[in-house]
Amino acid sequence: MLRFHSSMYMFINKIKNSFFEIFIESKKIFIVLFKVIVPIVIIIRILEVMGLIPIFAKLLEPLTSFVGIDGSLGLVWMAAMLVNIYAGMAAFATLQSMFDYSVAETTIVGLMILIAHSLPIEVVIAKKSGISASFTFMFRFINALIAGKLLFFLYQYFDLYQELNVSVLAIPDSNISHMEWGVTQIKNFLMIFFIIFSIITLINLLKSFGIWQFILRILKVPLNFLGMSDKVANIILIGLTLGISFGGGFLIEESKKKEISKKDIFLSMAFLGLCHSIIEDTILILLLGSHISGILFFRLIYTIFIILIVKIILETRYSDRILKLFIN
Repeated sequence: MLRFHSSMYMFINKIKNSFFEIFIESKKIFIVLFKVIVPIVIIIRILEVMGLIPIFAKLLEPLTSFVGIDGSLGLVWMAAMLVNIYAGMAAFATLQSMFDYSVAETTIVGLMILIAHSLPIEVVIAKKSGISASFTFMFRFINALIAGKLLFFLYQYFDLYQELNVSVLAIPDSNISHMEWGVTQIKNFLMIFFIIFSIITLINLLKSFGIWQFILRILKVPLNFLGMSDKVANIILIGLTLGISFGGGFLIEESKKKEISKKDIFLSMAFLGLCHSIIEDTILILLLGSHISGILFFRLIYTIFIILIVKIILETRYSDRILKLFIN
């Protein structure tokens, strides 16, 4: 009986210690993200209140015309780039009552949003992991345009999805007070901490049962094919499922330990820059009326193609020069 109580005490104590360790690790990652996100969120809020986002969006009209979509969709992409996908959805909800968009147009702008959104926050997160902010911005911005143009050619050549788009989206265009905005942000931050804590807890549970190692073993093959080592498998898996903010947060912590090579940091952030949060973000863009062929399948294929090109470039004699130029 005494042995049973002793075993139970050790088991409970082990759980408490694990819980405390997970909490500390979650807090470290959260603080990193919190310091990055808060100033950006406040600046963007000021731009929203001053009504400057629509003015900036007009600058993108020539670019949206370049990829074969209506110029008004520049506002949608701009809102998504400066704020987040939800802001882009809100802009689209307003515009869809004024303009007739085809499924192809909606899918193209959806693809561009998925590649280049929340840039003020995500660029700074990438910079914290060591990647040049200007490179991250231009890499995602230019690839959004190239991917959009290629998808336009593909849909136009095969005459796909030219029918009128019917969105199920119905987001009210309502202004909220500063107090309501502040409360919403606090809730968001608490949710972010909860998600980080849940991620680490889940990873620990999966590791305990050997499931995480099994997933990582499967992931090693495509990662090695794309030029990345096993050390970034955790980060890629987290980023793919939950987004670049979470994947980037984990990468920042790992990069501080100096255990990940510059090549791994460069390739992993390039990969996640083009393809992350394939579940939540894809579902959100589907609500606009986009077709899954463009926002998921084409996006995955395009990402693999681009990362292979980057891998080949990094295998040349210019590799050290490129890494030194774009990684701090």
